[in-house]
Amino acid sequence: MELSGNLKELDFAQLVALIANMEGVLELWNLPRRRSAQLFIKRKKLRCVRMNGAFLDPLQAKALMAELAAGTQAAFEFTAKPFRTPCDPPLNWPLDKLLLTVFTQYDERLRYLDRLPDPDRRFRLTALANPDGSLFLRAAGPLLLRDEGATAREIAHDLRLPLDQVRYYLHKLLQRDKVEPAK
Repeated sequence: MELSGNLKELDFAQLVALIANMEGVLELWNLPRRRSAQLFIKRKKLRCVRMNGAFLDPLQAKALMAELAAGTQAAFEFTAKPFRTPCDPPLNWPLDKLLLTVFTQYDERLRYLDRLPDPDRRFRLTALANPDGSLFLRAAGPLLLRDEGATAREIAHDLRLPLDQVRYYLHKLLQRDKVEPAK
């Protein structure tokens, strides 16, 4: 089975609901700032995400899912076909939980937009932070552990993440006393 169209006509959540029980590859193209992406879906799970030929790490894959959930426009084609999971290790994210998480975070980000930290404000980890505590902390921890700390802009650039996503993560960490403004 093939299904094709545009995310203007069928939003991402509806599309995922249609294909969640199938096995196949969802190809997206004409994404902003990106040429194309492939989402490998099997047994109601997102197995892998490939962008422009390279597999994304979990943090980058989550950022792309958030972007798609936020209404990013793209053309798509889903081809239902069996496949061997091409990435190692696979993400194995349940689609229903993934969608719930990214839509919740998107709503929160909109609510906090005026309270997100300035992109050039420097932060560093506090003694309360466990760098292994989350995907973001594992990835950004080395930058936040530097004496001078790091800005959201620096983290976004180094980790290849959307700036507002990084600002949102820093806001949440600031609320939980995991990061503090660097002096």
